[in-house]
Amino acid sequence: MKQLKNIFLLAVFTASPLLMIAGVMVAVYRFPDIHWFAYALFLPGFLLFLANKKLEKVYNRNKQELEYDESGRRRGMEDYSAMSKRERIEVDKQKLAAMERIVSSTALKRMAKPGSTDPDKDMERLVGMTGAKERMRAMAARMEYDREAARQGRGNRKKAGKGAAGEPESRHMLFIGSPGTGKTTAARIMTGFLYRYGFIRENKCLETDGNFLKASTAADTAAKTGLILREASGGVLFIDEAYALAMDVAGKAAVATLMKRMEDDRGKVVIILAGYTDEMRKLIASNPGFASRFQNCIEFPDYTEQEMCEIFRLMANDKGVCLSAGAMERFGIRIAAEKKLPYFGNARTVRKVVEEAMDLHALHMVDGTLSASERFFLTADDIPSVPDKGVFREFRI
Repeated sequence: MKQLKNIFLLAVFTASPLLMIAGVMVAVYRFPDIHWFAYALFLPGFLLFLANKKLEKVYNRNKQELEYDESGRRRGMEDYSAMSKRERIEVDKQKLAAMERIVSSTALKRMAKPGSTDPDKDMERLVGMTGAKERMRAMAARMEYDREAARQGRGNRKKAGKGAAGEPESRHMLFIGSPGTGKTTAARIMTGFLYRYGFIRENKCLETDGNFLKASTAADTAAKTGLILREASGGVLFIDEAYALAMDVAGKAAVATLMKRMEDDRGKVVIILAGYTDEMRKLIASNPGFASRFQNCIEFPDYTEQEMCEIFRLMANDKGVCLSAGAMERFGIRIAAEKKLPYFGNARTVRKVVEEAMDLHALHMVDGTLSASERFFLTADDIPSVPDKGVFREFRI
């Protein structure tokens, strides 16, 4: 019925100027003796022209109701596959623009880090962490066991003429410990194990933190978390400082999205949450369903002074220098002082001391304090025994 009305209205729009033109032409032809027929054509056309604005509103309203459904979607466009190629391209462009507004594709690519290509070797190179390494070995052994069991199960089902079985098991993990205790490095090693044993398709680890997942609104946070999960699909999503998700409404929206995808996308992505021990307990306690979704929890203890001395030696060797006995003794004094400070960060603090030592070493080489033969040796004089508070001094921390 509305379609018939619109056809009638369209005919009226077309007729009004034609009637006026015809009336004028008849009047001109019979001028000065204007025939009544000219008025009969012109006046109705003029009246219809005056009514065109109101009739146009009715026409547009009917047209909109015909073109769009109650949800505001264009009729015939409910299904993506029903669109033309050009329409699909336009929709894809709009979706891409919306995604780029929430999180740029460049940022997503920068988050992706390769997993370990030799996880056994990389795990052995880790200093200390005895308990954590034992737990990682046990998890790797279980992965290997499950892979072999799955292979045998597939063989038996194939012989019996049955299809593939069951849902994939959850491999999500919690890493808890102080800053600088190797959680990020361990995540890349676990990524290597997961890839080796076929629990992820790609040897990649998408690394982010709890604050990055949050956006200005809860809706944008859910969308942003969904995009990051999609980018991590087939690999591992490592969320450091995950306890930030328990601090506000936006964080709760991210948690809700994570929980749903952890259940729906089992076998597609493995999620590792990491953070300080006490704060992570609060995060897990903030949602009753969270704890049940994590099968494994690894605790990373603080390094001992002896372990940090070994880390210092390895980091210095990576810089191309060796350490004298005096340098190691001076480092022991320095790290003992660092451990008493509130911002102590285990291996991060060791790395900071290495950088300070390299700066002083370069200065001593330039000003002639050290000879050319000592270029590749750090001495006690290269290592400050007193912590450099840097910006913390300015804030009196």
